[in-house]
Amino acid sequence: MRKNFAPTLLAGLIALGSMATAAVAADVTIGASAPMTGPRALLGKYFKQGVDMAVEEINAEGGVLGQPLSVSFEDDQADNPNAAINAMSKLKEVGKVPVVLGPHFSVAQLATMKTYCDGSMISITGASGVPVTQQGCDFVIRIRGNDNLQAQALVAYALEHLKTTKIGVISIHDDFGKGGAERVVAALKDKGITPVANESHNAGDTDFSAQLSRLSSAGAELVIMWTHDNESALIVRQARQFGLNFKFAGSTSLSQPAFINLAGPTGEGVISATDFLPANPDPNVKAFVEKFQKKYGELPELYAATYYDSAKLAAEAINMAGSTDAKKVREAFGKIDRQGVLAHYKCEQNGDCNHQTNIIEIKNGQPNLLTVVKF
Repeated sequence: MRKNFAPTLLAGLIALGSMATAAVAADVTIGASAPMTGPRALLGKYFKQGVDMAVEEINAEGGVLGQPLSVSFEDDQADNPNAAINAMSKLKEVGKVPVVLGPHFSVAQLATMKTYCDGSMISITGASGVPVTQQGCDFVIRIRGNDNLQAQALVAYALEHLKTTKIGVISIHDDFGKGGAERVVAALKDKGITPVANESHNAGDTDFSAQLSRLSSAGAELVIMWTHDNESALIVRQARQFGLNFKFAGSTSLSQPAFINLAGPTGEGVISATDFLPANPDPNVKAFVEKFQKKYGELPELYAATYYDSAKLAAEAINMAGSTDAKKVREAFGKIDRQGVLAHYKCEQNGDCNHQTNIIEIKNGQPNLLTVVKF
């Protein structure tokens, strides 16, 4: 009997130890849909850096619902709707997560709403396309200013400070670009102005000579762009190569590191509306920048700041709800009143939580703050 007792006791102790380890290791998992591969993978790197830093801080402060917080990442390849649908479906069906950070690109966000708008998950996004929060979906939370806010701010700055009414528009032919261009045209119309030309291009285009020629022939003095980082930089470079002296302004893309690096000296003087600027003297931004630099040895940018804030907001909402039930967490977002890196967040019923933007100008290869616009 004694010979049989020892192995049985040992097995029991191992089983108890495994159960205890499992209990200690239990965590609350949320998802992230981010561009981890493809031409915009650099943005995914920044996205993940911001999330990882936030999670580290959240767990150091006690985690979520008394447990560690973890994040499961899936690759949406940025503006690839099919990849985004696959990523969100996997997070829903396999990960069974209550909250997803992203998708970030408006085209991906709109393509995936059927995945989560049934109340199975909440999407916290930086997608700025106006339609994102106009689809009647109660489970999208946007933590950046939308394109309407940015367009109004840019048009106001152009008229009041640049003193020009000869304004052309160029945008990428997707939901983000079309929506942004429409908002710019509407903001100009409110001021009694019609764009001298309104051009578009496809994602991945590298030759913009035809669009630039038409803008020049129309007499544009300022061109407002609503396109992505790489394409924006190529447009500016080609304009300078052709000897065109347009002033350029546009969406957040024109202040991103990818734009600044690719545009090089031709990016000098470009103006954009952006939610995040590392050089912003605001104490909340300064504290975030210092922590980020210490951890990663480089300056943060928009994606890092956006999804740092998104992870913090997700943790607060889950704790406030006292549950990981997506519907209860969504109710908690209606009570959020929190200072973040991008803004002070208070969520409207449609999910818009950020009501300010920064107007910046590229000087000596760096974005510099001109003014903060609040609505």
